[in-house]
Amino acid sequence: MDSAKLVEQLEEKVTEGKLKKINERNSNNVGVLDGTRSFNCAIIIDIYKDLEGNDLFRIEHNIDQKNNYHTIRVEEFNNGFF
Repeated sequence: MDSAKLVEQLEEKVTEGKLKKINERNSNNVGVLDGTRSFNCAIIIDIYKDLEGNDLFRIEHNIDQKNNYHTIRVEEFNNGFF
């Protein structure tokens, strides 16, 4: 699934009250290197949790509006139950 589409779906579930969103980090003016190109980005990291508090997804955005650069990195948590 497309990362942007996943974030959109997660945000809808937060709005509906089916998930919780925790802002883990919001930093500006962070240097990001992508291959040979460098960007001055805002870094936004959100954790999406179910209503029981289990971590489901960690979403990291790197955004440089001056250079029209936006990446989304998705980390999915696997919660094991014994």
